[in-house]
Amino acid sequence: MNERLTITALGPNIGGQVSDINLSRPLSDAQFEQLYHALIRHQVLFFRDQPVTPQQQRALATRFGDLHIHPVYPHAPGVEEIIVLDTHDNNPPDNDNWHTDVTFIATPPAGAILAAKQLPETGGDTLWTSGIAAYEALSEPFKVLLSGLQAEHDFTK
Repeated sequence: MNERLTITALGPNIGGQVSDINLSRPLSDAQFEQLYHALIRHQVLFFRDQPVTPQQQRALATRFGDLHIHPVYPHAPGVEEIIVLDTHDNNPPDNDNWHTDVTFIATPPAGAILAAKQLPETGGDTLWTSGIAAYEALSEPFKVLLSGLQAEHDFTK
């Protein structure tokens, strides 16, 4: 088994593409360590052509820590930590605007692992942004202004 992963930066602030990995198999400790450090560095990682099952997706996710059970969306059969977002003409997306996942709970998850099962020929994109880069681009006076503020995220509002 190849222990060395290839990780290619996709932009200056966010995104890395990982190759030379098979996510349908358990990762070695060396592979996981490379993934973990790549995630910290790139904030979002992309894996092409990885047909994982919900059970395999959960197994990968548990390597990063405790998993969150989403309070709203339906779960994959027998795998409550994996949600299913099934959108089509009769079920349009309800989260197709900019958002950060489940910030309305006391301790939001540190991340998410998405696995696309069926993609449209066009569209269907998920866009990502770096909150770290956005904050670092702010002027020092604006950072000082923000440092004393708090926000309430309420799902019911």
